[in-house]
Amino acid sequence: MADLGDVRNQYVPWLYGRRDSFDLTEQLKLARHLTRLQDWQSEANTFATQLQETIYETGRTATVSAPQQWSWLSSPTVAQAEALQLFVARKAKPERLSRLVAGLLAQRQAGTWGSRYNNAQALTALVAYAQRLPAPAEFDVTVQLAGKTIATRAFSGDKAASASFSIPMADLPQGSSQLQLNKSGKNQSGNGELHYLSAYRYRPKDNPPGRLNGLRITRKLYPANQSEVLHQLGLQPAKAPIKLPVGQVFDIALEVIADHPVDHVMITDPLPAGLEAVDTSFQTSTQALKAQPDSWQIDYQRIYRDRILAYATHLDPGVYNLHYLVRSVTPGKFLWPGATAELQYAPEEFGRTTAVSLELSEANGKV
Repeated sequence: MADLGDVRNQYVPWLYGRRDSFDLTEQLKLARHLTRLQDWQSEANTFATQLQETIYETGRTATVSAPQQWSWLSSPTVAQAEALQLFVARKAKPERLSRLVAGLLAQRQAGTWGSRYNNAQALTALVAYAQRLPAPAEFDVTVQLAGKTIATRAFSGDKAASASFSIPMADLPQGSSQLQLNKSGKNQSGNGELHYLSAYRYRPKDNPPGRLNGLRITRKLYPANQSEVLHQLGLQPAKAPIKLPVGQVFDIALEVIADHPVDHVMITDPLPAGLEAVDTSFQTSTQALKAQPDSWQIDYQRIYRDRILAYATHLDPGVYNLHYLVRSVTPGKFLWPGATAELQYAPEEFGRTTAVSLELSEANGKV
């Protein structure tokens, strides 16, 4: 009724006194209702600050860390939509609202949020966000790096709403430099908000250590059909090369750890040239050797000539495992790059294992 303009406070003391018994979605709704009431602003501020601690925020997205609920009325999408509406009502900073919108959009699968109720809640939140936006964009942006203009873009409503460009690494200035964006228009600052993202991508040299940047991934090596761990690669650099005999089958386990809900997770493990993956789906494959089972949350796994690729639509906080078999086929010394787990639409949130050198030798010890 409050959304229709009939804001009441008869039951607010009773509701606020029992707020700890509500689930996160209901708490977000209550905090938004308190924000509407002039006499409850102090409690609304305290409650909203407390709920803000349940939101995992990065440079691009902000995601509600809500536990998975079996009720269709309390899905992660509904919690994310309620969080967006709460901070719209509280007139939060544009960058925080933008991240909450990005987190809500990232939960889509094939363009929807999975059910009519989820779709309705998500669209309601997006409409509330859109209503606070200023007039359609009418401004120019000039991008300068180290004092040199590298791009100029004109934005005009929906006709030119976004732009992107990239700079080869060889053209980047050496040492520290400043990236500056200047926005101008008919008035002093131009009409509309400017949102931007700058990303730096590079290929690590040699055998770099692992990285924990929002996700953690560990690679473990087992003999096929056995539980003994031969080697484990995580964040610390490998102290010595991994030495294996040729003609053996091994079970590779990738352990992914998330401490907050994540969507659209890509898991990639490059294969060194001396190893080849065993596709156990073929009818001609031996049934005597089997990889350990994967976590059911891993939606699919694909075997390519040079890598293993897996995908998970959504992962709640927890530990997840992916397994596949490899056969050592070619003697020699090879570089085994680190396995990675990253978000498909926000690759700056990722984890990587350390790289390692791999030595494969025949029974007589020749490499």
